[in-house]
Amino acid sequence: MEKRTSNRFKTGAFALLLCLSIILAACGSGTPVATEAAPTEAASAAQPAAPEAPAAPTAGGGGTVSLIIPEEPTTLNFYASDAAIVRQVADATSMTGLDNVNEKGEFVPVLAQGLPTEANGGLAADHLSVTWKLLPGLKWSDGEPITSDDIKFTWEVLSNPNAGALSGTGGINLIQTIEMPDELTAVVKYSSPYAGYLSQFSSGLLPRHATGKPEEMSSWEWNRKPVGAGPFMVTEWASGESITMERNPYYFQAGKPHLDKLIFRIVPEPAAQLALMMQGETQVQLWPGIDDVAEYAKTVGDTAHEVMVPGVWNMAIDFNLSKPFDKDPGATPPHPILGDLRVRQAIAHAIDYDTLVKDVLRNTVKPSTNPFAYGWYQCDLPRAYPFDVEKAKQLLDEAGWVVGADGIRVAKGAKYAADGTRLSLELQGYTNYEPLQRTEEFIVENLKAVGVEARIQNYDFSIIFGTYSDNSPRMIGDFDMLIFDRSFNVEPQGAVEDTYLSTNIPSPANPTGGNSRRWVNADADAAIKEAGATFDLSARKAAYCKLGDLVTKDVAQIFTYVFQDGYGFANNITGYTVSTWGSMVWDVQNWEYSK
Repeated sequence: MEKRTSNRFKTGAFALLLCLSIILAACGSGTPVATEAAPTEAASAAQPAAPEAPAAPTAGGGGTVSLIIPEEPTTLNFYASDAAIVRQVADATSMTGLDNVNEKGEFVPVLAQGLPTEANGGLAADHLSVTWKLLPGLKWSDGEPITSDDIKFTWEVLSNPNAGALSGTGGINLIQTIEMPDELTAVVKYSSPYAGYLSQFSSGLLPRHATGKPEEMSSWEWNRKPVGAGPFMVTEWASGESITMERNPYYFQAGKPHLDKLIFRIVPEPAAQLALMMQGETQVQLWPGIDDVAEYAKTVGDTAHEVMVPGVWNMAIDFNLSKPFDKDPGATPPHPILGDLRVRQAIAHAIDYDTLVKDVLRNTVKPSTNPFAYGWYQCDLPRAYPFDVEKAKQLLDEAGWVVGADGIRVAKGAKYAADGTRLSLELQGYTNYEPLQRTEEFIVENLKAVGVEARIQNYDFSIIFGTYSDNSPRMIGDFDMLIFDRSFNVEPQGAVEDTYLSTNIPSPANPTGGNSRRWVNADADAAIKEAGATFDLSARKAAYCKLGDLVTKDVAQIFTYVFQDGYGFANNITGYTVSTWGSMVWDVQNWEYSK
């Protein structure tokens, strides 16, 4: 799962912030709403016609577009990171794969001639073999041919336990081998059927000739200057300032991209971002932080506008069920406070979800009760433990937590905590995201009302979402509660396995595991296996909803709300389509810019 950052603020403060932004700028100078469709075999049988074979490249001539990003990606290798910001930049250069998800939520072929299905013979009847065929004449951005061996190499990297892949690994362990009968054909052989096969090579191919050894992926020079199949290629990376890309002369779509150059400007300060858009110095803004189109127009003026689309960013509190700071990243011993289900249930009952959505977030979000809040797998589950202050107090009383002199409870006969232990927990989040700060402060007050002390501790993104080798608190298990927004794509199986399987707890032996909650549940494991073992969408959804019910009732997480996504576009940018399922630049090859 991934996280995003941005800031929102009231327009009443804009004048003051604008003054600051102008100063910062001076110092630093020198749509259609997506609809949802299931990734079904039946749907793909009626897929769009395969793209034509690549034609000779033509000149762009469309000028330079500057895009604002609020933070700097650590890499442009999608597979080496789980940070959302990586995709927002990498989609323009290194993430062009065999297929992709369009604005309707449908898989469509990209570098492949078509989508493999049973109807066209690409998917074997036993679902143990998938045949991909590349378009003829494809080239990497350095002019070398793209072949089936690059598909095989991508699998070799992602399946290598020492590569450190954090994204795009769903079902990779089920691939036994990839045969290459010719340079355009790759036959993927599976040990057991994998329903998410269409997503496995959709996030970009890795060129064998231009990267390095699989086990050295984290240190490839390619990660910062990739040779890719996308519409642009990196020409300069000025750390902390900007990433510049120029058009790929070997891009496979004739006459595209229209633009000559992209400049991703790294601008953390929201006021500075808006000032740049208002002055016309930048043309695209990622996550403006104003969830009202009219308010954005009033703020920026007539130079730009905002486009909103239903989002996929699902805000939730993750509980650490294991004892922190014991130098043991495993699931045992239990957390002295949160190891008791009654405490977690009480925390869930203590949160006033309606007020959080309507007043604190000003109805800019929609309520969420479980991990599966959108898409074909959406589960409309009731909130397992709705807002009920008295019930929360009762549960804490029963769990052996009595009210202390200052109103905060202390242990007296608690299940795991020694008598006298204060019911005090750290609530970790990430910095520079004002809606999250508001959410945290509201939750802290809610918990205080029932005798739970929650201490906000926000860290830099690189700490919260760092790796096991970085000693990131969530990876090594040294945290109490962690709140952030996360997402699933159209095909969720790989991310679901990584996030919830009991075998995916991060450890020295499994440093990329995603089950940072240390949640072990045999019924959940069975539901995940059930969802991945069938191609029947209704059966898969039922299994996901069973998993969602287990997550919420066992209170491994508390889900609160889902964001909208917003993008700012200069009025002289055309040709774009905003997608729930895509990044800011998912269709940048189509953009046009008139000065």
